Amino acid sequence: MNIIMKRRVITIALLLSLTAILGGCNKSQSVVNNIENTSSPVETTAKVSTNENNSITQTKSSTVLTMTELLNKLQGEWYNLNDENSISENGVQRSIMIEKEENDYTLVDIFPDTALSYKVSSIQYLGNNNSYLITTHNGDDQNNIGFTFNISDDFKSINITSDYDKDVKYVKATDETKQYVQMLQLVGTYKDDQNKEYVFKDGGIATWPNETFKFSVSFIEKIFPNSSPSKEVYNYIIVNDNNGKETMRYLYEIIGNKLTIYKTALDKENNYIKGALVVTLTKSNGTTDLIQKAIDIVGKKYNAVVDYKVESGVMIYKSDIGEISIDCSGPDKTNKYKVSIFKESASSSDIFKEFNVDVISGSVEEIK
Repeated sequence: MNIIMKRRVITIALLLSLTAILGGCNKSQSVVNNIENTSSPVETTAKVSTNENNSITQTKSSTVLTMTELLNKLQGEWYNLNDENSISENGVQRSIMIEKEENDYTLVDIFPDTALSYKVSSIQYLGNNNSYLITTHNGDDQNNIGFTFNISDDFKSINITSDYDKDVKYVKATDETKQYVQMLQLVGTYKDDQNKEYVFKDGGIATWPNETFKFSVSFIEKIFPNSSPSKEVYNYIIVNDNNGKETMRYLYEIIGNKLTIYKTALDKENNYIKGALVVTLTKSNGTTDLIQKAIDIVGKKYNAVVDYKVESGVMIYKSDIGEISIDCSGPDKTNKYKVSIFKESASSSDIFKEFNVDVISGSVEEIK
């Protein structure tokens, strides 16, 4: 099955799961779960431990939990935060999710380009404090697949061993954890189209061309449970005075290495929504900048504009030739980059054209 089809299957599965979860909601209600989550400007990243080798604190005597008790405590999503550089560029790439539908529990193992779903069939206490073997099977071959969960005493982290992980630490995806990821993705140096720098530092200090200010980040998740359940996340940069009081709020979007900042306006429900455009920035990151420049040079030939980002991290562009994705590799020995354009369709993603690009001169040569 190709990646495009996998993404659609996964999306449908997650939507069905979400529909089941929200089945009891009042269907005339348009928005559910509209709670803002705000970080402190200084301590956003300090509270989440991501060291894969950290030992898990255990008590000397643990209560053995039943299957239902254990899985209820584990419900939700758990992030692998061990590769901060990857998260900074692409967001969370690996996670585990425990879902409940009626009386059944499902373990979903999420990868950058796909997800594997297993039905939980049993658990076994391993006699080592909060250590359990969770036995699952998938719906195709019914083969049993085991996941060893070594759970921290506070149930905030798990070290997981499975076919895909060996004692890898996962952290509960709490609001605090999501803010940590949010800040990790935002922090960096950016430039506008006039080459002016905008810097967001870990610790909550931003330096723009004409001002320096303290900031924190926050987000609101909105779930729309009607005919096609979906979730939207609104990310905010909050400007704070010396006492931590909010003085200004921006809404921002990150797609690839592009950061777009908007003013905010209040809708009729007093939610902060997108207002006027403030600035569009490009993240400065050495080789990544040159790769993006090569992509931009080729994309310009087809008036390609970033439209959205799929779960695998691939950017989808609107263009004169329809919906496309663009891949880039290099540089080669002649310092040129190879840029490939893929035309996206309902069933496949096929190479349309390939080019050699010299980002210094801006020259483009089609590969025949």
